Amino acid sequence: MERRLAAILAADMVGFSSQMQADEVGTLRRLKQVQSELIAPQMSAHRGRIFKTTGDGFLAEFASAIDALNCAVAIQQAISKHNLSLEACDQSLFRMGINIGDIIIDDDDVYGDGVNIAARLEPIAAPGGILVTDALRSQLLNKVNAAFEPVGRQKLKNIVDAVDVYRVTAKDLPSFDSLTPGKAARAGSRRPVLAILPFDNMSSDPEQDHLADGITEDLITTLSQIGHLSVVSRNSAFTFKNRAVSAQEVGRELQARFVLTGSLRKSGNRIRIAVQLTDTETEAHLWAVRYDRDLEDIFAVQDEITLTIATALQVELTEGEQARLRYTTTDNVTAWTSFIRGLSLFRTVSAETYRQARRCFEEALVADPNSAQIHAMLACVHAIEGRFFWTADHDHSLELAKEHADRALAIAEDTADAWAALGYWHLCGLRLDESVAAYRRAVELAPDHADLRALYALALTFAERPEEAVLEAQTAMRLNPLDPGWYCGVLGHAYRYAGRFDDALSILSEYNRQSPGFGLVDMVLTYADLGDMDNARGHAKALLAARPEFTVANWARTQNCADPQRLIDDRQSLANAGLP
Repeated sequence: MERRLAAILAADMVGFSSQMQADEVGTLRRLKQVQSELIAPQMSAHRGRIFKTTGDGFLAEFASAIDALNCAVAIQQAISKHNLSLEACDQSLFRMGINIGDIIIDDDDVYGDGVNIAARLEPIAAPGGILVTDALRSQLLNKVNAAFEPVGRQKLKNIVDAVDVYRVTAKDLPSFDSLTPGKAARAGSRRPVLAILPFDNMSSDPEQDHLADGITEDLITTLSQIGHLSVVSRNSAFTFKNRAVSAQEVGRELQARFVLTGSLRKSGNRIRIAVQLTDTETEAHLWAVRYDRDLEDIFAVQDEITLTIATALQVELTEGEQARLRYTTTDNVTAWTSFIRGLSLFRTVSAETYRQARRCFEEALVADPNSAQIHAMLACVHAIEGRFFWTADHDHSLELAKEHADRALAIAEDTADAWAALGYWHLCGLRLDESVAAYRRAVELAPDHADLRALYALALTFAERPEEAVLEAQTAMRLNPLDPGWYCGVLGHAYRYAGRFDDALSILSEYNRQSPGFGLVDMVLTYADLGDMDNARGHAKALLAARPEFTVANWARTQNCADPQRLIDDRQSLANAGLP
């Protein structure tokens, strides 16, 4: 028997069995078309050899790790383009896993851990996605036009040691996130998509709105930690606040299969919470319950709701996920009430709302000084206030940000918001490699948190890694289908740093449309980069009309770029465009 080192690609079609049940002849015809017209030519072009087929899947070997990855990306791109003209039920989606290792050749077959790990990696990939091992990734760094996003150490079936796994991201490469969640679910994804809409405040007191919003945010945050459940982001869900819409409308707009709605009524120290889970395709009520409890029991009620939802959607929970489903921000109702009021203020970015949010978080911390999440949010507020000079002592604000982030991580090192605050603190100090590393850790801990991915993209851009930033910003926008305008600003910023000026102008125009007056600075700079000073001056006038307080000096204080010459050039471009 011959031994050699090889890269192994394992691929399998998603939802093949269900498509066969619906249409055997059509499914086989479509599969053979994909195999002959899309997969086989790429195998030949990248010098790969399919050594085993499994009906709807295959195993292939490559002498080169670069060839293996490029082939996998090319196949997924070709299939994605092919699917554009097809209904969701007729699309072909493949999961892929790639590993490099020692293999044994026996006649025409191949064996060994190199094969086994790739085969075990493939089933946990997203539809249309590619997962690779750290061993393969280390062979590819700076050699391929793709990025690698860590998904953590994975215990693979029948593999003794856990394996460090990375998700491949590249231009035009589909993944679960780049598909609409509804299409991915119908194409065979095991992740049901759930939208949790803002709970209605049924109390006569409008001040109780923050209680209803707080429960909604808690449920979104907690349920987002389940690996086999996809939860629509908070920003997208809250666009339905105070809107009378049907479950089907919600499902269509958010591409969600299930929707959770609820209401809260508070009287004295008693609360009544009514919750309902609905199938958006059939509008059938899957589950409904009403809780009449003391306010002190609100955390137990949330625990019951999350576990019931997981059961109703038939989601398998790992032991770690079961532990994380318990509400852990604080067990103190006074602290929680102040905390959720602070969260609602934190969503609106301004000097005044951040002052108010900070006071709320400080009140919460007095009631519960050992809450990692409260420390983390205080760190976020102080860091942002420091960067934008919203306090009298900029340096002291940043010092407090670091102190609270460190305290949060000392209490619970898996607090994603604390790592994000730390990343922001490093950004303000131009420690850009450290900023990127901290944000990467935050994203690892909360991979579906769209805001964290957008901020990660900002850090990558300032660190002069704009192509990676573009991918992260695009992921944030896919995770949050009704994304806030500032995501467009982050993406436009990254496009400009990458020299993709047409893309930058397009997305920045959209940012200005959504948030008049914003995005215009980068548009002035982009036109200046193109040498089009007439358009640069025109947009500078529009900027001053929308934001008359703008000055180049104040803008420059918030630009934390790695290349000092870039900042010098940008300041000159803004001045040349007529900005004060």
